[in-house]
Formats: sequence, structure tokens, C-alpha cells
Amino acid sequence: MWIGLCVFESEAQVVPGEETFGVQYSIVPVLGYNSDYGLFGGGLFQRIDYGLGVRPFKSRSSANFTISTKWNIISKIDHERIESFGREIRSRIRFEGIRLLSNTYFGIGNDTEFTSSAFEDGRYYFEERTLNLRYWGRKNFMVFGQNGKIDGQLLATVSYSDPVSSGNETVFETTRPEGYAGGWVNKAGLGVIVDNRDNEFDPSVGYRFETNASLAGTLTGSSYSFSHLFTELRGYVSPIRNLVIAQKLEFQHSKGDVPFWELPTIGNEFGLRGYALNRFRGDSSLLHIIELRSWLFSILDNQIRFGSQVFMDTGRVFAGDDRLGDLTANLKQTYGFGGAISILNPDFIFRGDIAFSEDLYRIYLSVGYLF
Repeated sequence: MWIGLCVFESEAQVVPGEETFGVQYSIVPVLGYNSDYGLFGGGLFQRIDYGLGVRPFKSRSSANFTISTKWNIISKIDHERIESFGREIRSRIRFEGIRLLSNTYFGIGNDTEFTSSAFEDGRYYFEERTLNLRYWGRKNFMVFGQNGKIDGQLLATVSYSDPVSSGNETVFETTRPEGYAGGWVNKAGLGVIVDNRDNEFDPSVGYRFETNASLAGTLTGSSYSFSHLFTELRGYVSPIRNLVIAQKLEFQHSKGDVPFWELPTIGNEFGLRGYALNRFRGDSSLLHIIELRSWLFSILDNQIRFGSQVFMDTGRVFAGDDRLGDLTANLKQTYGFGGAISILNPDFIFRGDIAFSEDLYRIYLSVGYLF
């Protein structure tokens, strides 16, 4: 169960379908409950400065804080701007502080065991305590067509994790995976982004391709030495008015001395939704998502819009002796549906989804479409 309330204050000229000017604020108090976190409350604040009609924005800032009756705490501060360091460099910086008494670890691999009784008894739990600071920098090198651009990307992460066992009978304690003792993970990487979507917040046509590689090791002051590869392709088509078919294909691979929390992971709010949190971890992951999105109707001169989406997530992880030939025989699949609402500003989309897996179901609440 989730309950959300949206309150807005605006100094901006916001007209759907036209240029937006000035500053727009969004405040979202949230109260909710689920079986993993218990009763929780908090809120999200977002500020978008469009300047003199700058697209997608001149700068964007957000702060998110939630706390539950089980003392799970999640706090995030995010800031992004189109120009930084006195140059046309798009920069984004995010700080996260997380304490989850009931994060989950099911082991490594695509066929790790799950039983409802063990889940309810807490055998898959451990306590996550993490602080991290991330930076993304982008520099445009080429433009093409009406919306197309090619950007080079710089990535940097400084993070510290201190996982704590939740009991002698937990999978985390009995298997003691790489990273059991916690430590620093400091990474640096480079990448490329090719983007020709018509809109960053609510795309209806176009595609976005991103690939990057990062390294962690003694040179970065990391407790672990490993490499990570990320590749993603998103595509959008609108065969009829007010219907968008959105798809995403993602591949990740890690190699080396990889702590378990840095392994490619699916079965969460970002992919293979409907499974228990972080259900599958492996050396590699492959994920495909298809969503059908539609804005159904609007009121008050299109200032308030109501939409819906249905989706299907398909994927798996690879570990140990798994081979690419195992792909079709061991794919996991989930499906679900949800709703969306946009109030005053078409760039601010409040989304809720319910997803179903073979194990259980999960409810998600977020700001913005998944991709």
C-alpha cells in the first residue's frame, strides 16, 4: 500500500507543449507500507530551473528522505546542471546515505533458492549500511538530425559499505560472499551516450544508446579491484496518438575481485520487477523491458494528466559455469501495470506500478518513468 500527495509551488511559465521558463518546485510527501520495510514516511523535493526556455533544463535539484518503523533510512541528494566549471559540460552529482535492516541476499546465480517460509523467517536478510558519492560528466562532441547528439562521459564513484549479518542461519552468514567484511569501492570510468529522443522526461519517439566501462583498484583507493561494463539501448515508437511503446535492452558484466553489492543485479525496481529485492546477482546480467504507455485523459486545460502503463520484464544473470547457450532455457519473466499523473508541469511525472513474479508481487512508487 502506498499513499502519495503532490503539492506544487511554481514561479515558472509552464504550458504543456510549449517552452517552459523560470523555476518550478515540486513537493511530494509520501506515506506507505510494504512487507519489506513496514510503515514508512518521508518526502521528495524537486526544483527545476528552465532559465530562458532551456531544454531539457538549466539545472535540476532533488532531495529524497524516507524512514520506516523498522528503522530503514534512505536519503538522496541529487543536483544536475547543463553547464559547469565555466564550460559546456553537463554535470550530475548524487549523494546517498542508506541503512536497510532488511536488504536481501539470496546467493549468486540465476537459480538461487527461494521459499516463502524462509523469506518470512528472515533467512535472506542482511543489514545494508552504505554511503556513496557519484559524479557523471558529459561533454557534447556531435549533433545530428533534429534531436540527436553524441556525448562523451566521465564517471566517478566514492562509496563505503558496511554490511552486517542478520543471524547465523541467514544465507549471507552461511555463504559469506566476497565483500562480507565491507570496505571502500572507488571507481572511475569513461563512456559514450548517443541520444535522439524527442523528450528526456516523457519520450515518445527516438532512441538512446549508452555504453561505459569503469575500473576500481589500488590506484583509486578501493578495497577491491575489478572492472565493470555497462551497455544499454532504449527505443521509443508511437504507432498511434497517445500510445508509446518503450523498450530497453541492457547488458552488464563485472570481472575481478567484485564485492557482492557491486555485482550485476536484477529483480528490483529497475528491472525484473515483482521479485523480492535484489533477487538475482551474477557476473553478468541481461535484461529486456517493454512498456506500453498512454496518457488517457486530462483536466483543467491539460494541466493535470492521468496515464497508465503495462509492462513485461525479461532477464537473467550468468555466473559460474553458465553459458550464453543457457539463455533461452533459464529466462525469468515478470509483468505488471501501473498509473501515472502529471500535475502542472509535464516534466514532473509521478508513477506507481504493481508487478508480479513467480515468487510474489511488489508495489513501486517513483518520480518519472523507469526509462
